[in-house]
Amino acid sequence: MWFIGIFVRLIFVLFPFYWMFITSVKDDAEIFAYTPTLFPRSLTLKHYMTAWVYGKVGVYFKNSLIVAGCTVILSFLVVVPAAFSASLYRTSGTRAISTFVLALQMFPGILLLIPLYIVMKKCQLIDTYLALVVSYSTFTVPFCLLLTKTYFDNLPRELYEAARIDGCSDFSILWKVAVPLILPGIMVVGLFSFVLAWCDFMFAKTFTNTEVTRTITVGLSTLQGSWTVEWGPLMAAASIATIPVLVIFSLANKYIIEGLTAGAIKG
Repeated sequence: MWFIGIFVRLIFVLFPFYWMFITSVKDDAEIFAYTPTLFPRSLTLKHYMTAWVYGKVGVYFKNSLIVAGCTVILSFLVVVPAAFSASLYRTSGTRAISTFVLALQMFPGILLLIPLYIVMKKCQLIDTYLALVVSYSTFTVPFCLLLTKTYFDNLPRELYEAARIDGCSDFSILWKVAVPLILPGIMVVGLFSFVLAWCDFMFAKTFTNTEVTRTITVGLSTLQGSWTVEWGPLMAAASIATIPVLVIFSLANKYIIEGLTAGAIKG
């Protein structure tokens, strides 16, 4: 019985993706037919060409890759050293700082939208990649900092002491000892940052005005007209938008499982 329950839930989860994909490869007559079909009678890739070229999905896809990649890099550069320092030098104020960072997660993104827009406007960063990268980092850094600190805390302190005896500096301990040991956890942190930046709509819609910097989530909304919806190109663009996330989850599945379970046992 448990197998049947899992199978039903799996169909419930995967069916929207299946319907999105088969709609993207149907011709227009079959898409708008009165009786929907679960299996396309004929396959076509014209909707992908329309979305990629005329719908500017290729440009939006590139913009999203740049923004998401830069967000991951910036998060790593800030989070890894900060989390290592908080774990290595445990002072009376470390707990207070961790509590403050945790409290930052209570603020919804829409609450910071207007203040961030005012700052970006004064700094003349509207309609730039930097505006999106900075805004996304305000949400990825606090959570990733706490998560990465947990991974560092689970490492035996004897490793640090042995490295110091061998003459390693704190910087060498970080990059040669600690980081390789928590690599699965870092992969989870990077994945969280990438997915948040890739899937965001609110900040991308607010901080971008032209297709030069518009991300794919906002680009999808442009394929929906005022009076009609081009379902073929829209579903093709949505299918393209899901590819990076699916590829990353597939390739990093091993690291994700290891990273999520790394904090379960105190090292």
